[in-house]
Amino acid sequence: MHPRDLAAKYDVKIFDSLDAARAAGFGFTQTMSPRNIWNRDSAASAILYDLLARRARGEATDIALALETATVAGCVKKDEP
Repeated sequence: MHPRDLAAKYDVKIFDSLDAARAAGFGFTQTMSPRNIWNRDSAASAILYDLLARRARGEATDIALALETATVAGCVKKDEP
């Protein structure tokens, strides 16, 4: 499944660059640089399921994926009081 479809299914934000995610106040958890587009989709799925687990445990209030051409990154944001 395409990463954007998975993100829509699980209510996860998508950024087109790491800089856009950083500007929105997100920190990074994992970054992968797959060799091709099919591996990018697999890497995004693996990172996404880790992000969903973090959100379920309360470690993050917002989660996102940053999808660049050759890089996929997991992004988290926790609202501090």
